[in-house]
Amino acid sequence: MICMSCTRPAEEAGRPDRSLTFAARAGALISSAWRAYWIWRARKVTILLLSSLDRRTLHDIGIAPGEIESLVRGDNDRCRCYDATWLWQSRGT
Repeated sequence: MICMSCTRPAEEAGRPDRSLTFAARAGALISSAWRAYWIWRARKVTILLLSSLDRRTLHDIGIAPGEIESLVRGDNDRCRCYDATWLWQSRGT
């Protein structure tokens, strides 16, 4: 006789635990949204800082005033562009 009322953990039954899966997905979604916000914010601040520099300083670092936004956003074909992960690489995260 097979007992249908047996309760076994979801892992033992061969199914993933949906509550953990949902929590993990929700956590990953929140984490990626938080990281995307800070990348957006870092780009915005970078554009503001570069825009505050005078033409001579921009020329010294190889940037024309008209290409600041495209350089930071990566909309150009230059070899050098903004790296959104520099902050996490410098902290070792």
